[in-house]
Amino acid sequence: MTSRSHTPDGSDAHDSEAARRGVTMIGDLSTEGIRAAIASWHDIPESRRRNWASSFNVADGIVRRMEAETGIAPVAERWRCGHLNAVLWRKPPAFHGLADRRFGDVVSHLRQILIRLGVHAETGTGLNTLAPAWQELMDRIEQPERKRGLVRFFRFLTVVLIAPEEVTTHALEDFAFWLDDVTLTDDIPALVRRTASNWTWAMREIPGWPQVELRRPGMRDEFTTPLDRFPDSFQQDVDRFLDGLRGHRLGGVYRAPGAVFRAAGQDGRGAKAPRSRSQSPRTIKTRAEQIRAAAAALLQQGVPLESVTSLRDLVSPPERPRQILEFHLDRLKARMTAAGRRDADGAEDDPTSGYVAALAEVLRMIAVHHVGLPEPEIEEILHLRAAVRPETQGTMNETVARKLRALNEPDTLAMLLHLPAEWMRRLPELQLRPRDAALVAMYATALEILLAVPLRRRNLIELEIERHLVIDHRTSAVTGLDIPAAATKTRKQPIVWDFTPRVAAMIGTYISKYRPLLAGGDNRFLFPGLGDRHRDPGDFANELSTRVERELGTDFNLHLVRHLTAWRLLKRIPGAYELVSRVLGHASPKTTMTYYCGLEMIFAVREASRLLELDRIEANRLPARFAGARDRVRARRRQARNAGTTGTNGAKPKGAGNGAA
Repeated sequence: MTSRSHTPDGSDAHDSEAARRGVTMIGDLSTEGIRAAIASWHDIPESRRRNWASSFNVADGIVRRMEAETGIAPVAERWRCGHLNAVLWRKPPAFHGLADRRFGDVVSHLRQILIRLGVHAETGTGLNTLAPAWQELMDRIEQPERKRGLVRFFRFLTVVLIAPEEVTTHALEDFAFWLDDVTLTDDIPALVRRTASNWTWAMREIPGWPQVELRRPGMRDEFTTPLDRFPDSFQQDVDRFLDGLRGHRLGGVYRAPGAVFRAAGQDGRGAKAPRSRSQSPRTIKTRAEQIRAAAAALLQQGVPLESVTSLRDLVSPPERPRQILEFHLDRLKARMTAAGRRDADGAEDDPTSGYVAALAEVLRMIAVHHVGLPEPEIEEILHLRAAVRPETQGTMNETVARKLRALNEPDTLAMLLHLPAEWMRRLPELQLRPRDAALVAMYATALEILLAVPLRRRNLIELEIERHLVIDHRTSAVTGLDIPAAATKTRKQPIVWDFTPRVAAMIGTYISKYRPLLAGGDNRFLFPGLGDRHRDPGDFANELSTRVERELGTDFNLHLVRHLTAWRLLKRIPGAYELVSRVLGHASPKTTMTYYCGLEMIFAVREASRLLELDRIEANRLPARFAGARDRVRARRRQARNAGTTGTNGAKPKGAGNGAA
């Protein structure tokens, strides 16, 4: 990112580079200064000035509201593009009470104001002329969508006077900074990703294209070494360990009870061996990546690659596990400092990390089950794991709870529950192209299924028509879901669910009318992607969330629907963690209580208050009835006292009464 520096004469180099960045700042950038500037622009029609002034006032309200909502402190010049990009796109237009079109007009007018003030690069029709060299490359591309994916990047390179032969690996980083610094642009990371994807495609497909591998800002730091570069003995040992996770070996990770009990500080005598449970392919892949990351940490600290000959070399000698975890903690600290979440002087306590704790866990598994290290060395690894493991969550995260409360606002919830049907109802009047209409139907169907069945994202995306949908072959109607346990996260229980007629009808309409427009003939997935694959999980989830947020005006994501299901159940039946656990497919009710304990407290309090009023009604609060009940209670108490003072010969004491009043 470009930083401010000063020229020898004391001027600000940031401003001296303005022309190169496509801007030339003029005037006062305070809110009142901009209002005064708009009022003084008499070279434009009065109606346009009024529209600009109105849109600026709306934008001012949005910016101040989002500063308060997000805690982002207003900067001295809040009308710089960087600050606006940080707050302007945080919520969908509906959150601010605006229609999409009105919000688009506000942004367009604000962009024109900022261009005139000199803090926004000049963009628009007739202003995106490319340098001849870049135009020549653009003309070689035939696909319109590929051109759209690269035109803004080419415009940036034209503005900053970079020729094709001068492009470096960091050009995308500079592009992202330029977009944020001098343009109003929503979702810059997504735009940069699309640019990188189209550039990579052009490198392969377009003759004469600059052969420069662009590096995106925020890309994962690929410090690891492929496993196939390690000695053969190490690779073979990794394969043996992973086979143990698959349950293929009698001496596998889950079949060594003695080591388990030794690690727990017990002698294991008389104890039963734990049952073997093979791990899912996804978990095994993750363990392989963790082993690779652990080995790479040693290489980064000077351990020769050829000396890492087996998994024992990751956990022995005893300082090896500490070296591995400290390396990854240092990388975490560096990222936190760069993101502004940690002081550079390192005064803050060492952070904890679920990722680093997972590395410690795989080292423990290797030490206990695969290598069989002595107990003192195993204890040391257990202490290291405890030191880096985050505290166990005892209740729902407050950020998630806040989003959930907003989603449960009565009008918002009503809109959400009816949104899939509303999207399908609108299709004829929108007059979309067939494929665009099919996309709307696809997202409507996905949301309807999510509301009915709280599936995890992976299970939703990977739904196969013939394998997972229950179809009545007499009527061809979809009647439910049947996902085997092996395909679920916990791999403990299948997902078997009957659909209501409403859900079944929507799925049937989508499959028969719209899905053929999205899928090839051999594609078996309910939500088809390219070729014979399903939709990309990340892109699918982001697009569905964006569409829902645009309608509701509040935050939304796919996993929030699972929380919503738990909320609805606990609202009706406070404390029903076992039921929620089964519906959500958790490994045990303990998992459910960890995340949802206390969520139903507000409903429990309301239920207690409601029952109090019912008891009062049943007790009949009429004064006469109250007085009669009081007298009967007092009479019973007198009888009890009298019975207690009766003599041993059965005679009543002097003054004893004859019974109830």
